Amino acid sequence: RGEDIDPAKFDLLDKKTYELFQSGNVKGVFQLESQGIRDLLKRMKPDGIRDLIAVLALYRPGPLSGGMVDSYVNRKHGREKWDYPHPVLKDILDETYGVMVYQEQIMRILNRLGGIELSKAYAVIKAISKKVEEKIAGSRVDFVTGCKKNGVDEAIAEEIFDKIVLFASYGFNKSHSTAYALISYQTAYLKSHYMAEFMAAMLSSEMDDGSKRKLMVEHIEDARSLGIKVLPPDVNTSLAEFGASNNCVSFGLTAIKGLGRGAADKIVLARNEGGKFKDFYDFTERLDRGAVSKLGIERLAMAGALDEFGRRTALMAVMSQAFRSADKHAHDRSRGQKDIFELSINDIEASGGSAKGLPDLPEWPDAEKLKFEKEALSFYFSGHPLSQHEIELSRFRTHGAVQAVKLASYSSVLLAGMVAAVQARTLQSNRKRWAMFQLEDFTGRCKCILWPETYAQHKELLIEDTVLLFEGYVKRQDGNSTDGDVIIRNVLGIEAAKQRVVRELVLRMPYGEDDESLSKLDLIGSVLNRHRGLTPVLLSVSDPQGKQVTLKLGASFRVNTTNLRVEDLEAIVGLGSVLFII
Repeated sequence: RGEDIDPAKFDLLDKKTYELFQSGNVKGVFQLESQGIRDLLKRMKPDGIRDLIAVLALYRPGPLSGGMVDSYVNRKHGREKWDYPHPVLKDILDETYGVMVYQEQIMRILNRLGGIELSKAYAVIKAISKKVEEKIAGSRVDFVTGCKKNGVDEAIAEEIFDKIVLFASYGFNKSHSTAYALISYQTAYLKSHYMAEFMAAMLSSEMDDGSKRKLMVEHIEDARSLGIKVLPPDVNTSLAEFGASNNCVSFGLTAIKGLGRGAADKIVLARNEGGKFKDFYDFTERLDRGAVSKLGIERLAMAGALDEFGRRTALMAVMSQAFRSADKHAHDRSRGQKDIFELSINDIEASGGSAKGLPDLPEWPDAEKLKFEKEALSFYFSGHPLSQHEIELSRFRTHGAVQAVKLASYSSVLLAGMVAAVQARTLQSNRKRWAMFQLEDFTGRCKCILWPETYAQHKELLIEDTVLLFEGYVKRQDGNSTDGDVIIRNVLGIEAAKQRVVRELVLRMPYGEDDESLSKLDLIGSVLNRHRGLTPVLLSVSDPQGKQVTLKLGASFRVNTTNLRVEDLEAIVGLGSVLFII
C-alpha cells in the first residue's frame, strides 16, 4: 500500500483490534492461535492491553483448573462480587479484579504488608510452588509478624497468606506476559487493519514447508471467513509468494508442489520481461526449460494456474506437443531463424483468430478436477468432494474431526467424512489385521483406528475417498495433552444411515430471551406437532460463553422422522443445527 508501518507506534486503544480479539478470529496472532485461548478471548472480551496481558498469564493448566480464569472473567463482567481484606490489596490487585495473577503482585503484597524484602519475596513464591512446607511455614510467621508491625490484624494477615499460598504456585511473571502481549497486540493490529496483506504473509511463511500444508488450509479458510477472497493460482498474475491487493490474496506459485521457488521466480521474471503470456504455447516457449520442469508445468495445469489458456484436459493433452514446439523454437532462435508463424502471429491475433489452438476436449468431472488439484497443492482449493454431501452429513455427525479429538477419553462421537490414507497393519500377538486411517471433513483431519473385529466386519467399505459415517469413541493416552485417536465401533454408508432407526432428534439453538427466540420455539413446536411419532426430541441450547444445556422435550413433542421434512426445522434453527442420533 506504500505505507511505512512502525509497530512501536500502534495505538494501544485501537477499537478495531479489540473487536478482533473479542471475536476470537485471531488465528495467526502471536500466542493466541489455539482453540482454547480463542474461546477465552470470546468469553473475556478484552478491551485494553491489561486484559491481554492477563489472558496470556491465565491461560495455563493451573489457573484454568483452579478457577482463577472464571473469577477474572466473571468479575470483569460484573457477574461476581469480591472484596479486599486490606486497602493495600485493592491498590495492588485492582487491575486484575482482586485475582492474584502475577508473581510481581504477590511479591508486592509480601513486601508492603509483611515487610519481606523484595529480594526474598521471590524465594517465598518458589518455596510455595515447590511445596517446601518448612520454608512456607517460616515465611508465614515472617509475614504475619510483619503485618502486625504494619497494623494489620493477625486474623486478616493469616487470611491473606492463605490466599498467597493458593495463588502463588499459579502466578505468572508479568513482565514476561507483557512482552508477549505487546507482540500479540501488534500482530492483531496488523491483521485487523491490513487483513489481506497479513493473510498473504501468513500463507507465504508456511508454503516452503511441506509438513505445514494443513496450516495453509486453515489460513485460507480463515481468510475466506473474514471476507478476504483468495484467488486461484494464475501464471499471468501470481507472484512467487502469496501477494495482496484490493482486499484479495493472490496465490503464490511456490506453493504448487513440484514447481519450486526457483521455477516460480523464473515464471514471474519471464512475465515481467515479456508481458503476460498470450497462450499455452507462448508460455512454454518463453520459459527457461532448465529451471521449469515438465512435472512443474503439469502441476501448474492441475492446480488451475493455466486455466486462462484453456481447459485442463486440453492443456494436458498437448503438453508434449507444446514442449516439442518450445524446444524447436529455442533451437531455431539459437540459429537466428524466424519461422513464418512468428512473423504473422500479431496479424492473426489482431483478427481474433487463434494461432495455436487446443483440442476441444470436455473438462474433467468435478471430482477428478479436485483430485488433481489436491495432488498439485496437497489440499482442495476450489471446492471439496464433501460439498455435495455436506447438508446430509451435518444431520448425522455430533462433532467435526478437529473438535472430536479434543474431547475427554471415552467420549462417544458420530463422525462423517471422507476416508484418506488407509493403512492396514498386523498385530504381533495374534496376527490379526487392523487398520488406521485419516478421516477428513471440513474442519480438518483426525486419526481413526479399527481394531481387528471391527476391521474384519467393515474393511470392504474402507476405500480411500469414500464418504462414510463412523460411530466410535475418543481414546487419549494417559496424561497426554495432545489430540486423541478415534476408535471406530461401526461404519455406515450415507444411504444405510438414512434407513436406520433414529433414536433421538437433537435441535441446536443459541440461548436467547428475546421475542425472536420465543417465536422460534413456537415455530419448532408447530413443525413437531404436524409430524407426531415415537422419536424423542432434545433441545441443545448454548450461550455466548460456551456453556451448554440439553433439554428433553415432553412426550407430546415426539416426532415421526420418516415423514418429517428436515428442511422445515432447518429453516428455523439453521443448516447444520438438526442432528439425528442413530
